Amino acid sequence: MRRFAPFLPALALAGGLCPNLRADLVPVPVTTNSPVRILAANLTGNSQRYEAFATRIFQGLKPDIVAIQEFNVGANTAAEVRQFVDTAFGPAFHFFRESGAQIPNGVISRWPILASGEWPDPQVSNRDFVWTRLDIPGPDDLFVVSVHLHSGGGASSRKLEADALKARIATSFPAGAHVIVAGDFNFDSRTEAGMGVFKTFLVDDPVPTDGRGDPDTNNGRSKAYDYVLTSANWRTNLVATRLSAGGQAFANGLVFDSRVYTPLSEVSPVQAADSGNAQHMAVVKDFSVRHSVTNWVEVSPPKLELRNSLLRWSSAAGLAWRVELTTNLTDWTTLGRALSSGDFYTFQPPTNLPGTSLVRVVYP
Repeated sequence: MRRFAPFLPALALAGGLCPNLRADLVPVPVTTNSPVRILAANLTGNSQRYEAFATRIFQGLKPDIVAIQEFNVGANTAAEVRQFVDTAFGPAFHFFRESGAQIPNGVISRWPILASGEWPDPQVSNRDFVWTRLDIPGPDDLFVVSVHLHSGGGASSRKLEADALKARIATSFPAGAHVIVAGDFNFDSRTEAGMGVFKTFLVDDPVPTDGRGDPDTNNGRSKAYDYVLTSANWRTNLVATRLSAGGQAFANGLVFDSRVYTPLSEVSPVQAADSGNAQHMAVVKDFSVRHSVTNWVEVSPPKLELRNSLLRWSSAAGLAWRVELTTNLTDWTTLGRALSSGDFYTFQPPTNLPGTSLVRVVYP
């Protein structure tokens, strides 16, 4: 969009020649941060179906991405599952739920799911591992795997599941991908052999806790069953979790238990007894992704001034103006560019310009 053309004849300002005096909307790239809140959530009760207490927890915590386990809703009709997602998260949220499983895994996302699928769990037959590729803000996608490891098979069974997941991720995701593996791991402790496998390619640190410093996530708060594990290159995006503006900061993330969290007003409509009805506590980790976006800014033709051989003008910040030279009003040569983080621009033209030359600034 060649729009602005005030001219300088031989370093002396010529008045008024400007072929387009409209103010136009122009694209201005800016850098910003987008928050990404991730939950591990096995929040069903004895029914192994999502009920009102779990919906309230989701509404109060406001996650962007959820690795969800036991993803059953009512009779599991498509309409019921869609209505649950709409109510608990919002109608714009996307989800993938594995099919043909008694207690299915799934992923729910604020952002589009570009690809998804299931990997067989070698130790159980009533659910698989669910993976998704999410189109989060910024140039890189995020790969999220929702897992529910074997509770009754012991540590040796869970290690076999960890081995299988490691192999699948290595062969299925691009090298250097940003990866989250989250959900119900059913580990008796953080020193289980399966955790040792995960730590060869994922990061458990830092360990989330509740406000009392307790990292345990089962209903009785005696076992650390639930995790949000990250690839090392995604871990660098971690930020403190705050459930309200100006509220308490949890630097390592949060194990959310409505029975101990205060004040509950920060997580309305959660009720004090809600977490007590769930098999597990929600595990929350917050991240921030720095990326570029394009804003459309109204820019008016600038007024050029020449002061002590320095070309000066005002305009919207962040534009890369091109300074051009002509001797015949037809052929233009680029002299250079001017960029400013503020609304004031300067450019030093060469001292050896032809005597009949004209100079203009153009964006973009």
